[in-house]
Amino acid sequence: MAILNTPLVHPIYAFDPQYNYSVSFTYTGNQTVRNRAVVLDNDTYQTVYDSEQDRMRLDHVFPGGTFVPGKTYQVRIQVFDAYGNESALSAPVLFYCFTTPEFYFEDMRDTATLHTANPKLTLHYFQSEHEPLQDFQFYLYDYDKSLAASSGHKYDPADMSHTFYGLKNESEYYIRATGTTVHGFSVDTGYIKINIQYFVMPANVLFEAKNHPENGSISLESGVIDIGYEIDNDNYSIKNSELIIGSDNTLTYNAGFKITDEFKVFVKARKLPLNSAFFKMRCPETGNYLDIHIEKLGKAYYGVLHIPYGKTLGAYHVFAELPQSCLADTQGFLLADTENNLIMLAGTDYQDLYTTVFEISYKKGLYDLHIYYEADTVTEDI
Repeated sequence: MAILNTPLVHPIYAFDPQYNYSVSFTYTGNQTVRNRAVVLDNDTYQTVYDSEQDRMRLDHVFPGGTFVPGKTYQVRIQVFDAYGNESALSAPVLFYCFTTPEFYFEDMRDTATLHTANPKLTLHYFQSEHEPLQDFQFYLYDYDKSLAASSGHKYDPADMSHTFYGLKNESEYYIRATGTTVHGFSVDTGYIKINIQYFVMPANVLFEAKNHPENGSISLESGVIDIGYEIDNDNYSIKNSELIIGSDNTLTYNAGFKITDEFKVFVKARKLPLNSAFFKMRCPETGNYLDIHIEKLGKAYYGVLHIPYGKTLGAYHVFAELPQSCLADTQGFLLADTENNLIMLAGTDYQDLYTTVFEISYKKGLYDLHIYYEADTVTEDI
């Protein structure tokens, strides 16, 4: 009787023993017609499974319910040919069994409608045998399930959140997350469809009705504030309710516009000069002016929020990287307009239809800066 070549068992990732699981192996030699798997409990070294299967494929299928979740085993494979020849048992390979983890988006159902352009997604993970999650990743897909953005690998199980910025209004997307446990158990939320519909009601269109029973009348009060402004010269145009000014011009709000509490300011722009402040605002707590400019650091572009403390304390800066901040030609030169302003685009199709949003927030005495994109809709000349 000839001795067949010894098979080599492939690495086995952790799996849920409740379901059938196929273990593959490599073998060269006569065609196999049968294989045998011998499995030992890794803690007791007792044989818990010893079975032969008639199959020519180079794999062995463990029936569901054969093993216990939370335990570790080692398997060895032996093969047989049609002439009764057999191989030696292979070298043992370790494997782990776990109950399928819970892995899903919190507070998210399929076809959910989200009323924000910047949805924050949070994952839930739980595993009965306390198998830790090693890494995970968020994905955003267009309506046709083509990948639009991803978070990259994340490793902190204490912070399983991610925010995608600049989703288009009245649009359909899919979200998905995948992950891997310490022992290689793969988890996947699957594709979850979301609809984006948002509308921000301006404060100046809110009305309060007051009843005056003494004279049988009703009065309406609104939060409309008459804001004064001035502009340096006539080098400007208005398009789709958007003011477009040249680099030699400045718009100043000089009356009726005052902030005295915590706030958020959204500065929206498309073509911006480099290394030059394009927005200034008086700080409510010091009376000094903060400003924003864009500068290049290494190969990336950053929005820089400059905040003065005062004459004695100096200033500090908040840096926020511009995602996909610019386009370049085949020689690697930046695409700029005739005034040498960096063209701010979110896509690579060179369509000037995206607005950069600089979100300045002030809370508990601290400033912060976030930068993201939003797509324009209809553009009309006025």
